[in-house]
Amino acid sequence: MKNNRRIFLSIFWVLLGIGLCIAYFVTKLDEFWNSLGVAFIAVGIVQLIRWGRYMLNPEYREKMEVESKDERNRYLATKAWAWAGYLFVLICAIACIVLHILGQNTLSLVTSSGVCLLILLYWVSYLILKRKY
Repeated sequence: MKNNRRIFLSIFWVLLGIGLCIAYFVTKLDEFWNSLGVAFIAVGIVQLIRWGRYMLNPEYREKMEVESKDERNRYLATKAWAWAGYLFVLICAIACIVLHILGQNTLSLVTSSGVCLLILLYWVSYLILKRKY
C-alpha cells in the first residue's frame, strides 16, 4: 500500500510538471513556472524509475530495506541533520552580521529571521520530543 502511494505521488509530480509547462506555453507565464514544471517532471520520472526498480528487483529491495532499517544509518542521518542545523545557524548568523556591516539591512533581517525561526522550531521540537521520550 505504501509503495502504491509513492508511485501515485511520483505520477502526480510528472502530471503537475506537465501542467505547469503547458500553462507556461499557453498563458505566457514567466520562465520560473516552466523551470519548476521541468523539475517536477524530472523528479517524478526519477522516483518512478526508483520505485519500479524497488518493486521488480528483489535484491535491490532487500538492500534498500536493510539500509532504511539499519540503526547505524539512522544514527548517521540524525547526526547529519544536526550538523546541517548547526551549520545553517552559524552561516546565517555570520551572514547577518556581514550583511548589516555592508548596509544590506533587508537581507540582514531575512537571515536573522531565518536563524530565529530555526531556533524556535528546535525549541518546539525539543519540548515535543521531551514529552514523548
